[in-house]
Amino acid sequence: MLQPSQLEQLCINLCSETMQHFYNTHTLKTAIETCRDEGITCGLEVDYADNAHCIDLISSLRTGLLKMLDVECSVRGCPETYVQKVRAQQKENQRLFSPQHCDTSRMFGIYHYAGRVVYDTSDFLGEFTTPKQGELLFDKYFIETNRDVIPDDLVSIFHKSSCNFGFATHLFGTEIKALYSEETVPRGVSFRISPTSSSDLLNGDEPVSTLTQDFHTRLDNLLRTLVKSKPHFIRCIRPNESETSAEFSRSFVIQQIRSLQVLETVNLMAGGLPHRMRFKNFNSRYRLLAPIKTVSRQEEAVMEECQQILEHLRPELVREDESGSTVSRDWASGKKHVFLSEGSRQLLERLRTERRTHYARVLQSVWRGRAVRRRWPTIRKSLQVSAPRSSKSSRDRPKPMYSPPEDGSQTAGLFDKRMISEKADHHSQDRCDFKTIQKTCALFGLDLVSRRADCVISV
Repeated sequence: MLQPSQLEQLCINLCSETMQHFYNTHTLKTAIETCRDEGITCGLEVDYADNAHCIDLISSLRTGLLKMLDVECSVRGCPETYVQKVRAQQKENQRLFSPQHCDTSRMFGIYHYAGRVVYDTSDFLGEFTTPKQGELLFDKYFIETNRDVIPDDLVSIFHKSSCNFGFATHLFGTEIKALYSEETVPRGVSFRISPTSSSDLLNGDEPVSTLTQDFHTRLDNLLRTLVKSKPHFIRCIRPNESETSAEFSRSFVIQQIRSLQVLETVNLMAGGLPHRMRFKNFNSRYRLLAPIKTVSRQEEAVMEECQQILEHLRPELVREDESGSTVSRDWASGKKHVFLSEGSRQLLERLRTERRTHYARVLQSVWRGRAVRRRWPTIRKSLQVSAPRSSKSSRDRPKPMYSPPEDGSQTAGLFDKRMISEKADHHSQDRCDFKTIQKTCALFGLDLVSRRADCVISV
């Protein structure tokens, strides 16, 4: 048995039906009809389910379920009479059915594009009964769903100085101002609960619009926004009905794929011509891929240039077809548009990105080279100033390593003098006289004959 839904769920399902119809029209129907209107034969036939009859059943301005609900609210009807009128008016509509194993006097069902849904009208209009002894009046007298009203005695509570609900006072600021514009408070006036663009009252007692009428207004505004834009669609698939992790229900996923027209969309993208561009737009976007120097602003010349671009890229398209891909890369020229398959569009975009990247690198390299050449004189001058002057004579000669004796004898002074003399004249050989030789021999305990001789000791 299906779980019955309320009026809020009916509005949500109407929005889903409308978005699905917009998707079918924008993606499937428009692509096929535009090819047919411009004389292009597309070998692919896409068969999709049109849900326009379900939308008319709910939101028709004359015999729709929501319109009949507004009429029933105005005459203070009951759920039973509303269901009877719906069945009498829509008895030939195949989208409407009578549910089984439930109270058929208050319930009805609709075949939506995603499946069957049963609705309970008990809360659609509101049911007023006399409270039993000992029961609270507020427990029995609940707010009517479609009228979406709140009595003025509840609104007047938020006007009290002792009220601590500042946020509620802010929400009903307009209603409180209108309520206390007269002396009699409260006086039996009803206000809307949900925000609305107008707070006018019908006959001074009830709101002009209902919940379904405000919903229609917002839904129409959404459709106008989508028609003026270029929408991109994202399909969300639930893995299972219980919304648990690590569980995949094959039948449930297949049902969603079929109801969302995913298979029809994939077939159109793979084998049809879903993308179309006007000749001027195609020429301005992809002309850099072909050797065309000038862009003509005449319609006939633009068509010829588009043909030249496509003919120039034909080898690329054929080469991609030979790669074994199953996606079609066909293209065709119509009366006003150039029609492309998904494979052709992806190929053109990839070639365009590569060409633009190449041109960007060329421009960057030329500009950077010119900037460096302009700054090179200044850079060279700064390098010459900062670099130290080096010469061969200024380079220090490695110092010889001496190991003076540890006992601190007189030889330490001799080694110091020899180090100073070597630093003074490091390019010539050291020449010693007889006295120096004699002192050196005496230092090492050698006995030399006293005779004057010239000796050269080379260290």
